[in-house]
Amino acid sequence: MGKVKSILSAVVGLLLLGSLIGYSGQEIIPDVPKPDAGLCGVTKEAFDTVPGASALLDIEVEVSWDDNTVWIGIISVGDYNSLEKLGGNSEGEIVSCDSRIEFIAGGPSSGSDSKFDWIPDGEEFHIMIGSLEDAEEEDDEDDDDPWPFSSQKNSQSFIDEFNVTVNYDVSGGWGAILVLFAIEITLVYFTLLDKS
Repeated sequence: MGKVKSILSAVVGLLLLGSLIGYSGQEIIPDVPKPDAGLCGVTKEAFDTVPGASALLDIEVEVSWDDNTVWIGIISVGDYNSLEKLGGNSEGEIVSCDSRIEFIAGGPSSGSDSKFDWIPDGEEFHIMIGSLEDAEEEDDEDDDDPWPFSSQKNSQSFIDEFNVTVNYDVSGGWGAILVLFAIEITLVYFTLLDKS
C-alpha cells in the first residue's frame, strides 16, 4: 500500500508541476482574406472550440499579423447577427465598418500594433477584419455619363491576403492547482505516516 501511495504522490506531483509550468504553443494561419479599403470582413461560421479561462484552466492568447494596414477583432455571435451583410465569399462576409460593435478583444485600436491579447471565456465568437486604409472617393466627373456607363459598381469583396500568428499559454487555474496541492499534501502525509 505504501508503494501505491508513493506512486500516486509522484503522479499528482507531476500534474501539479505541469499545472504550474503550463504549456505554450503557436499556430500560424496563412492567407487570411483582406477586405477592400473602407470595408470589413467577418467569418461566416462561429468558432466554438476554444475553451474558456476558469478556475480549472488559465488561458492567455496573443494574436498578431504581418500587415499593418488591417486590424482584427473578436466579436460575439449577437453582434455578428446584427451586421448588414454586403457580399463576400464562401468563408467570409463583407460588412460595413461603421457598425456599432463592442469588441471582445482587438478591434480598430489594435491596428497600430498589429496585435492584441485575449483571455477567452468559452463563448462562441466570430473574427472581424477591417482595413485601416480609407476608401477611395468616387470620381464625380463620370456622374454625367449617360446610361449604361454610370451604372458601374465597385466590387465588395476581399482584395488581398495576409498571415496571422496565434500564440497561446495554457496552465492550471487556481482551482486545479489548489486541489492538486491539497491531494499532494495528503498523500505525502499518509506516506510519511506509513514509514514512521
